[in-house]
Formats: sequence, C-alpha cells, structure tokens
Amino acid sequence: MASPAPFTFDRVWEFDVTPPRLWSVLSDTQAFPRWWPWLRSFEPVSLEAGARTRCSIGPPLPYVLTVDLAVIDVVPESLVDVRVTGDVTGPARLEIEPTEQGSTARLVWTLDVCRPMLRVAAGVARPVLQWGHEWVVSNGVEQFRRSALAATVLPPD
Repeated sequence: MASPAPFTFDRVWEFDVTPPRLWSVLSDTQAFPRWWPWLRSFEPVSLEAGARTRCSIGPPLPYVLTVDLAVIDVVPESLVDVRVTGDVTGPARLEIEPTEQGSTARLVWTLDVCRPMLRVAAGVARPVLQWGHEWVVSNGVEQFRRSALAATVLPPD
C-alpha cells in the first residue's frame, strides 16, 4: 500500500483582541487542558525555542493521537514554529497579525501519518480522519473563544 498523502491544514481566524492580548492568553499553556477537553494529556511548557512537550489528542473517533512537540522558533505576539513527531510528523506554524479590528491567527501544518493503524485508516477512510481533525480544530477555536478569551480579564493595551 502506498503512503497516504500528508494531511495539510491552512486556516485563518479573526479575533477582536490585539496581538498582545491574544498572545498573553495563548502563552498560558497551563490553561490548555481547561480549554480543550479533547486534550487527553498535556505537559505545559513555556512558549520558547527549545521547549519540548508531549500531548495526547482525543478526536470523536476510536483512537487517540500521541505527539511530541518541539518548539523551533518563537516571536512573541507574532509566531510559533513547532516540529511535530509521534503518531503524526511534520511542521506546524502559528502566525498572529494585527488587524483594524484586533488580530488574525493563521495555523498551518503538513503532517504525515506515522502510526501503522492510522496509516491504513488514512488510506481507506481518509474523509473520516479528516472530519475528526476538522472537528478538533473547529471545536478548539470555539472553546478557546468561550473559555479563554471570554473568561480572561486582561489589562488595557
């Protein structure tokens, strides 16, 4: 069986907070498990180059992804580059930009499936895996808006 094509993702969301405010919330990695119940395990680390952590992600499908995340580069309020390894592998990047209304966050990644069972599933049931991925990301953004941004009181810019 040929290797399945990588899973690619490139989305942009708008937030009505400035990049410094968005960054101050996003960089609170201790809060990630509170915001995202599908994050089955997570070892919080500082968002700085060289940081490494492991997490398990439970989509609404009968499997859990376990990945290691190595932070490659960080530009506070602007960029986080990560190398993902484990059940999936590849680069991931978060870019934050100011807008007139607040900021945008762009999330981009290209991930190859490495876990044998998931490689088979990606070859025969790719739309199901894609749906699970989209579910985690779209729910994650909404949970972040409700739990993190709405509940966080930040000082004025």
